[in-house]
Amino acid sequence: MQGFAETDQQLMAAGQWRDPVTKLIWMRCSIGQSWSGSTCTGDPLIFHDSKDAENAIKKLNAAGGFAGKTNWRLPQIKELVTIRKCSQGWRKIGDINLPERERRNFGQDHELEMTKIPKGGKVPKNCTVHSTAPTLDTHIFPNTPPNGEYWSNSFSWQPIGYQYKAWHVAFGSGFVARTINYTDYQGLARAVRER
Repeated sequence: MQGFAETDQQLMAAGQWRDPVTKLIWMRCSIGQSWSGSTCTGDPLIFHDSKDAENAIKKLNAAGGFAGKTNWRLPQIKELVTIRKCSQGWRKIGDINLPERERRNFGQDHELEMTKIPKGGKVPKNCTVHSTAPTLDTHIFPNTPPNGEYWSNSFSWQPIGYQYKAWHVAFGSGFVARTINYTDYQGLARAVRER
């Protein structure tokens, strides 16, 4: 027996959003917030590393999930970057305040400043200055903290210090970066599912 497919409108009313490009379904609220039927309420939980965020989502699934679904997970960085929205566009190399001789190493002024992410190629590194924070669509993701930094489940090996670094997005500026996991860093989480 096949389950019925929910419309985008039904998903939105249930605190979920289907990305029309990736087809991923996102929780509209951060982990720790509650869906009231029209907005996200309460404060998001703070996680000191991506594993804690991942475990919180596993506990959510084990307790019955959200909106009747129990296949929520922490997104990969290549997925998390797709929900960024820069009101003033992406930062270009010419926006970086560097001496001319150093700027030549970065590329042409009109080119976007890019960063390489695991399994995702290169993506714009962050939004231009003066982009509205948070750098995502607040009609889709209401009450997202303006400077929230969100964990992904993607890691890179850092040869210096021999540590894994977890990738995250700082939605205050749309900045994509990695940080040492298991530190005093504080991040938030947003869950995603395939169907």
